[in-house]
Amino acid sequence: MFSRSVVNRRAYGLALLVVLAFAPQALAGGFYLSVEMPSANNQQHKDAVVLVRPYGCHQPSDAVLTATAEGMVNGERRSVPLQLTRVSEGIYAIRQEWPAGGAWVLAINGAYNGHDSGVLVRLGADGKATAKQHSSKNEVNAKTFPRKLTREEIESALAGAKTTNTARAAASPVGVTKTGIGLGSGFGLAALSLAFWQIRRHKAE
Repeated sequence: MFSRSVVNRRAYGLALLVVLAFAPQALAGGFYLSVEMPSANNQQHKDAVVLVRPYGCHQPSDAVLTATAEGMVNGERRSVPLQLTRVSEGIYAIRQEWPAGGAWVLAINGAYNGHDSGVLVRLGADGKATAKQHSSKNEVNAKTFPRKLTREEIESALAGAKTTNTARAAASPVGVTKTGIGLGSGFGLAALSLAFWQIRRHKAE
């Protein structure tokens, strides 16, 4: 009986320590960032590439947000600090402050109440983000992390953006050539038809 009582007390004490250790995190609640497409009908969203919205318990609008555009232009590595403009309560706009050419990703970090969250947005060759499919919030196709972004993750995303944009650029001239060939063939057939019709007309006369 005595040993069982001691074991029970020790078990309760251990459980209490675990609860106390995780109490601050439980009270703080979760925190994450959502990156969304701007609304074309909202004047405050004008010229915005993406909108950033912090979510979490208590006052997530008080989160500290930072963002940079990480790019590669003509073989040169670029990093451009970005300004997040508050367009409404808890919503911030990122506008293009980086050069039009090259491959770019947006690296966004947020910190609130002891929690960190990061988002990587890969931009297309046109410098635009793409919307996530089957999303009711019009969210951007991005990769989220429950912590601050690492340099390795940023470089990996940039390498992917560079590869994708290079492949698209290489495919573009082929499409133009095919179109040109198609148009040329069409005009050639039309000219042959016209010549054949004129020959038949002269014979008939």
